[in-house]
Amino acid sequence: MNMLDQTKNKPSRKQEIVETFVVFAVMTGLLLPVRLIFYTYVSTHWFGSFGLVSAISVLMVVLVKKKKLGRFGQMFENQMRKVQRGKRKILAYGQAALFLLLLGGTIVAIELGNSTYLDIKTQLLERLEGIDDPQKMLAESKKMTPQDWITGFAGFVLAIFFAFPQISALLAILNEMYAGWLLHFYTVALVETLEMTGILIFYRITLSREQNNT
Repeated sequence: MNMLDQTKNKPSRKQEIVETFVVFAVMTGLLLPVRLIFYTYVSTHWFGSFGLVSAISVLMVVLVKKKKLGRFGQMFENQMRKVQRGKRKILAYGQAALFLLLLGGTIVAIELGNSTYLDIKTQLLERLEGIDDPQKMLAESKKMTPQDWITGFAGFVLAIFFAFPQISALLAILNEMYAGWLLHFYTVALVETLEMTGILIFYRITLSREQNNT
């Protein structure tokens, strides 16, 4: 009888997909606009928005644990528990580690492009005409074929390892071209990844304690 009840209560594949989408949409739809509004109207310093959104994240987790968020709270906790098991755990933590590495590396590269590799940045601006002109860059990109994009992406990845100073300078130019928003969005993504990783670790510890108490 108990097995039958568990089978009935087990969510369907479709329901799991819906829950995953809802949790992702709410987390993204809640935190990203708050951070952008804070950046636009309060302070452009990333640390301030980090503290604000982290406080919102902590408050949300507390409300979920106190069962104050209704159906969404149940879905959120279900998803946090599910990613602590099997392949989902490997995927979740592996993805978090990869994102932290890529986002953090890009932020460091932009900062180095404006300091350590400033001379290379200046040389690129002098040699490559229109590299800091968004409209010209967009016009040039429209001429590129799919093969050009693939080749360019592969070359960019290789350049990260074999020509990092040049890539760093190029990223700094792109960031400057978009008035600093490139660095801001990478910082937003990095902080949100850190916050989500923190939530995952919190639920991992909570689940371990529950298992030890049973």
